Amino acid sequence: MTTFNQTESLSLPNDVDQRGSHNEFCRTPDYERILSFCLKRTTSDHSNRLERSHLKTRLATSDTESQTLISELSLLGQRAIQNTAELLDPRLKQLAAEYVGSSHSRRYEICEQLYQSLLTQSEPVRSQNELLEHIWGDLTNQSCNRIFARQFLKHGNPNCFGRALILHAFAQLANATVLGAMPLIPSSELSVRHDGLVAKWILRRAQKQNVKLRPELISFLQFIVKRPEIDRIRPLMFHMGLVFQISPACWVLIDPHAKAFGKYQNTALISHIEEISQQRPQEIFSADFRSETNLKSGNQIRQLKSLTRFLDQLQALSECPAGEALMAMAKSQFLDFVLSDDWNIPREQKEKIAAQLRGELAPVVEERCLEPLLETQHSRSTLCRIQAFLEYCSLLDCGKEFIGLLSFHVSADTQALRAEMLQVSFTELLSELIARFHGFLFNLCSLSHDQELLHPVIELYRPDFRVGVELISHVNAVTLRSETITRQLSHICQGQSVQLSAATEILRNPTESIRRSSRKAFEQLVTAETHSCRLQEVLKRISIKISHIQEQEIS
Repeated sequence: MTTFNQTESLSLPNDVDQRGSHNEFCRTPDYERILSFCLKRTTSDHSNRLERSHLKTRLATSDTESQTLISELSLLGQRAIQNTAELLDPRLKQLAAEYVGSSHSRRYEICEQLYQSLLTQSEPVRSQNELLEHIWGDLTNQSCNRIFARQFLKHGNPNCFGRALILHAFAQLANATVLGAMPLIPSSELSVRHDGLVAKWILRRAQKQNVKLRPELISFLQFIVKRPEIDRIRPLMFHMGLVFQISPACWVLIDPHAKAFGKYQNTALISHIEEISQQRPQEIFSADFRSETNLKSGNQIRQLKSLTRFLDQLQALSECPAGEALMAMAKSQFLDFVLSDDWNIPREQKEKIAAQLRGELAPVVEERCLEPLLETQHSRSTLCRIQAFLEYCSLLDCGKEFIGLLSFHVSADTQALRAEMLQVSFTELLSELIARFHGFLFNLCSLSHDQELLHPVIELYRPDFRVGVELISHVNAVTLRSETITRQLSHICQGQSVQLSAATEILRNPTESIRRSSRKAFEQLVTAETHSCRLQEVLKRISIKISHIQEQEIS
């Protein structure tokens, strides 16, 4: 069932560690330094002051320091979005202007253009070493220049947060209704787990049927099987996408860094959250769409099982005479598979096969050489399909041998010998086709980016406050690394990434003390309804350290 949960605001007691009480909300020099740093980089005039008159209005009902911080961070977020809008590429500004008066269908097209223009370009990962290099690069390449528009627009290297700021700026110019979206369970986790199951099934079937797969395919599939476990070591960091309301009945997720784009089906849920958030802009809500994303995964698995029947049909052809088997291959779905985007051969080769299918090229094997094998007359379209199949076979070493045997016109008294040699050659060719079909199975049934796989569970929130929080949090993480600032933010923002940062202080702290704020953040994460696999791994490590400390205290 698709559901949402509201994160209740925590009370704001003074934190207590083993050195005694202290006021958690006193404005520290570290906080002031980072705030000043952020302000200078989110205004065109380099002003480092917020609009205090606006701030006082926001604080009319409360004079607590926590409310001061909330309002201050909300204004910082507004300034960051406004500054990004001022510096936005003219083409995106023009697209935003077009969005305002466009139809619902055109708005969807504009959203897709926006997604494609911001899509993070990355090479496919095909081995454990490549994955670890990718994880390490993502962790270490998080300079502050990637989150402030003046820097990342100049150098062209915004991270996921920088790209989200561009999306927010676009939405502001387009007067679009949006909510920030952080994945609690990212689509990548679902696709990695799904692909692992597909790869395991393919390897087991190949072994059971004695299919000799290429070594590089075996190595790749074995990596895909192991990847869910490897992926758990990826550090949990803040990530932001957006959901755009392009019509009263349609919300579109745009997350170019995570390569996620598409429409959620349960639009009423998001609309309900957006309506509530207008009254409570600092609150964060979780929305569960696993029923939608699991359906995509289930459809892919069902497709995998249905293709097994075709694979069984291929294997049965090894018992048929070569001519009959050749005709069956030509008339089967095999050519459709080869011409699809999921069959891994160069585009120019596919175009050549398609041309043979249309009868536009010289035949691979002359028809007079095929006649004795086919025995009866066949239609032009059937003969074209045979030639198209042979065009593909010509790309394979064993296929060249089969075509060579077909191409010689022999006398009647040597037809029996030729048929025997063709049978052996076709059996070898068929084994190669079946092995290659296993690679196609993975390409077709995996959850690739073009499946529009959306994040199964997300946190939704109004952008201003959360943008301000993450600016401070990011700068602190890559510069001062002040635990005091982390604890302050965890008290006023209940986002999972902020709470995780506070909880993992237990792992970062070399001493044996555990701050109350860190334990509280940990307990909040443990009792949360939604856990990603990576979050479970982190919570397990924190639990082990807490148990270790408790054992030492008892002894």
